[in-house]
Amino acid sequence: MGSKPMTGYPSIDKPWLKYYTKEDLAIQIPRCTVYQNIYDRNKDFPEDVAILYYGNKIRYRTLFSKVEVCARALRQIGIRPGDCVTLCTAGMPEAIYLVLACSRIGAIANFINPLFTKDQMIDRINETEATWLFVLDAMYSYIETALPETCIRNVVIVPATNSIPSVLSKLMYIKGEAKKIVKQGNGTQRFLRWKEFCAFSRDFAGSPDVPYQPDMPTVMVYSSGSTGASKGILLTNDGINATIMYYKTHSFSCERSDTFLQMIPVWFSTGIVLSILMPLSLGMTIIPEPRFSKETFENDLLKFRPTLTLTATSLWQYVISSERMKTADFSRMKYPITGGEKVLPQDEQRINQYLRDHKCNTKLYKGYGMCELGGTISSSSNALQYKEKPFGTGAPILGVTVSAFDLTTNKELPYGQHGEIRVLSPARMKGYYKNPEATADFFKEDEQGNVWGCTGDIGYVDEDGEVFVLGRATDSCRLENGALVYLFDIEAEILKYEAVSQCKVVDIEDNGSIKLVAHLVFQEGVENKGEVISSIWHDLRKTLPSHMVPEYYKIRSSMPVHANGKRDVGALKRDKLDPVKI
Repeated sequence: MGSKPMTGYPSIDKPWLKYYTKEDLAIQIPRCTVYQNIYDRNKDFPEDVAILYYGNKIRYRTLFSKVEVCARALRQIGIRPGDCVTLCTAGMPEAIYLVLACSRIGAIANFINPLFTKDQMIDRINETEATWLFVLDAMYSYIETALPETCIRNVVIVPATNSIPSVLSKLMYIKGEAKKIVKQGNGTQRFLRWKEFCAFSRDFAGSPDVPYQPDMPTVMVYSSGSTGASKGILLTNDGINATIMYYKTHSFSCERSDTFLQMIPVWFSTGIVLSILMPLSLGMTIIPEPRFSKETFENDLLKFRPTLTLTATSLWQYVISSERMKTADFSRMKYPITGGEKVLPQDEQRINQYLRDHKCNTKLYKGYGMCELGGTISSSSNALQYKEKPFGTGAPILGVTVSAFDLTTNKELPYGQHGEIRVLSPARMKGYYKNPEATADFFKEDEQGNVWGCTGDIGYVDEDGEVFVLGRATDSCRLENGALVYLFDIEAEILKYEAVSQCKVVDIEDNGSIKLVAHLVFQEGVENKGEVISSIWHDLRKTLPSHMVPEYYKIRSSMPVHANGKRDVGALKRDKLDPVKI
């Protein structure tokens, strides 16, 4: 790399390759199912703990036995290669068994987002023609009203307490909830208990395995639907194995004794692929967390002291400000990872200072990705960890190429120039489920025949190969004068003020016209906030065009957070609190 002249274009130079060894670059993507990948890595360590669930140690031997039962039962009830098996569940052992069983038999584990509206659930389920649904009893209420209008004919109720030690389950959960749902039913579907489903396995003869085929889909997650109809994202065995491949490089040092706390919901690719399938493939112990909240994250960190975890920045911010976490010990933490949101420089500094003060020997690891491209596009590594580049999201992971493109010409841009981030990745989705038009819009083929995934994010790549994400192309508005305004550009200017901890600019309609509102969270102890806002306004008038200067400012104690852990922009736009008008 060092002797090769630079052309100025990331896709040609690939400067990030300098962070990988020759051994890393020689790693091959396993040509097998995800199940086989995990089995091959752990078959010689049957007594190692695969899953730690509320005190229940599920060893790899037991994991493979449970997957065998599920695979046989699925085959016995008529599930065939390519069929969708719908799951409405949280992070729990039974969901893991089903995903790996689907991988074995060539079926698709279809994760329905419980936060979908009733109409979204009906549409997404019916397009799959799935007849079997597995639902966590504690989540049944989310899907109950949609069920009669779907193609589902068989509902398996999975008790939240099924894999929890019996003594603990009596203390934490109302006994008999699953039985009550099965008994009540809804009159249009057959309802079964989890144990009744597993009993089908006894009647299946022969092996349930289906031979591996390239590009075979095995997991489906969904886009949020925030900018249109939600879309099914088909992830393949090959794509998931390609993502896992990166974590076998020298950039990611882990051991079989490591523990991974799963804090991203399983209905996102980051939750199922990076937080469950990847650590299992590497022989780690995963700690599934079915309840996604700030409080459970705090409790799990204190109780389990995991060596790795991945969650949204907002949860890390909660931890460092929590009274309970002031005496927490992070000496065992190897990889405190964040993703899904832009990490502001001041937030990164505060989190890193907290980690240092609490005996952590590393800094916050950042990543960037999207479900359509396997979950991870770029990531901090041991080589990049201490460069301290604001807004940097690390370098492309092994096998991935990233560059910025001009949205008008579709031409690649040189280092440092801002454009849409596009990605070449072996982990990319097979496509949007039964939506060839949307698939064609997402992928763009260049003159060399390379198929790029279009992220919809604005950013750039620097000469070190680090990827910088500025914001969504849709995080913009068009004003009455026709000007297109990127709201993240305004936020970047406001966040230069040390007094400001968080900022989000949104557009609202006010008396028939579009107005910009800056929502501000100030640092603790800041006084005379009105004077600070006045200074911000005057400075923005000097640095930005007048149409980009917000008229309204709202002082907040915190930013609203969506159930998926990301900042809830919709709630900000709906907020009726009286703002400060300049």
